[in-house]
Amino acid sequence: MTKSVEKNTYAGTPEALLNFLGKAASYPFKPSGAIRHIQTHISHVFIVPPYVFKIKKPVNLDFLDFSTLEKRAYYCRQEIELNRRLCSGIYLDVVPIYKQENEYSFEAMDGSTSVAEYAVKMKRLQRDGFLHKMVQNEQLTPSHLDKVAEKLTAFYKEQNPDQKVLESGRIKNIKVNTDENFDQTVPFTGKTIDKLTFSIIKKFTNRYFDHHKPLFARRIEQQRIVDGHGDLHLEHVHITPEQTCIYDCIEFNERLRHLDVAADLAFLAMDLDFNGLPSHSQYFIETMAETLQDDDLLQIVDFYKCYRAYVRGKVESITSSEEEIPEKDREEALRKAKRYFRLALKYAVIGSQPVVLILMGPIAGGKTTLAQKLSHKLSVPHISSDKIRKEQGGQPLKERTPAPKRNELYSSQMSEKTYGQLFDTAKQHIRHHQSVILDATFSKHKYRTKLKSALQSPGVTICFIEARAPENVLKQRLKDREHQDKVISDARLEDFEKLYQQYEPPEEIDRKHLIRLDTSGTTEETLGELFRHLMENNLAEN
Repeated sequence: MTKSVEKNTYAGTPEALLNFLGKAASYPFKPSGAIRHIQTHISHVFIVPPYVFKIKKPVNLDFLDFSTLEKRAYYCRQEIELNRRLCSGIYLDVVPIYKQENEYSFEAMDGSTSVAEYAVKMKRLQRDGFLHKMVQNEQLTPSHLDKVAEKLTAFYKEQNPDQKVLESGRIKNIKVNTDENFDQTVPFTGKTIDKLTFSIIKKFTNRYFDHHKPLFARRIEQQRIVDGHGDLHLEHVHITPEQTCIYDCIEFNERLRHLDVAADLAFLAMDLDFNGLPSHSQYFIETMAETLQDDDLLQIVDFYKCYRAYVRGKVESITSSEEEIPEKDREEALRKAKRYFRLALKYAVIGSQPVVLILMGPIAGGKTTLAQKLSHKLSVPHISSDKIRKEQGGQPLKERTPAPKRNELYSSQMSEKTYGQLFDTAKQHIRHHQSVILDATFSKHKYRTKLKSALQSPGVTICFIEARAPENVLKQRLKDREHQDKVISDARLEDFEKLYQQYEPPEEIDRKHLIRLDTSGTTEETLGELFRHLMENNLAEN
């Protein structure tokens, strides 16, 4: 049984120690610039040019234990030793910080001096070399990822994992980590993650283990389990013309560092997705699959991307709840946690390859409401035919089009133009390796056929989602529109019989690519059913 993160042991870092580390006069050298203090959920980092000093918070979060000075000293030494594997010349030493009465010093003082804390001392890396800075400045290129791939390929290939490391690849041991994540995020349900998202990701994770037992066994047989980095994201990779440095690996728990290479690589790939670079993410994974001669990497990586996004959501959730951290930073952590959990949900239900979700159905079937919810939950763009049509016809979006203009706006010529732009917009997203949600009635067989023809492409999945409800529910929704503001659709109760009769059910679409939903329940119930269908399809595909 794991402990709740809200019940961790935390004595707090003495304010006097933080003040000491924040002053230039405290250091036995003259800092070449202003001191910056950064803190995470487990450490305090002081950037003191040309060095960085890092102390560990006295916390016990179950997956790490820094609760005593002896343990912090040990893990400082571990941090130095382990990080020199992928970042030589940067990690310098473990530095003791002494205390005499209320005075701190980096040098032992006369009298009753004792070691109060230990700090890891590192060389400061220039900010513009970090991958996350390159992303922010729109400078990251595939050639940078090639350097990372080269460094990691050599690192993984030189390993000869023993039985203890290989055992970490067994499902029962991986499940210890995933179960721990779920247990530790329960306190944040309703704060950073909603109950539906939590349940779907947990179900996907456990179902994936059940579906892919031979795959996990094969990873062990092929010795794809290594003593890796464990925290491989953009902020931990630094590139200069002279050196590629991958630093700040997990030192505090070998259970989280002994892992499948796919779990290591998925972190960086997930981070690229999170930052809006899915093409770079795909390029990196394909490159690593080739250099490691690991075909299964392409299959299993989405499972580990989901795991990694969930871990980041958990970490940001913990940060958002720490009173020691400034309110502004806690609020930012809260926003990030929600985004990471949405990304984890996306991996669980549609994966990371481009997917076109077509929300279709008869008049007032609920497709637009569902499309909007789906777009928010998965952070996937929502393209509405109603919006395109009105923009092309020069009509206000959230006002009903006057009767004299409606015949022209809903003519067959305008419909052809509307669907044509819908398809073109979808193709643009696919070219950028992005999923997209299309929202239109698709009431005619010919438009569905044209869509499949226009978007047919290797690696792209097309899924039609038909939203339907009993006639009395459809009519009531149309009646309710008379009293609602800012409704984009022009359809009203008076249009029901004509439009309902014109609707051609998608009988030609095979069941593999069609999900039928009854939307007469609550939106949350319908969304839950849709997620379960999508998750099962995703598991079947991968």
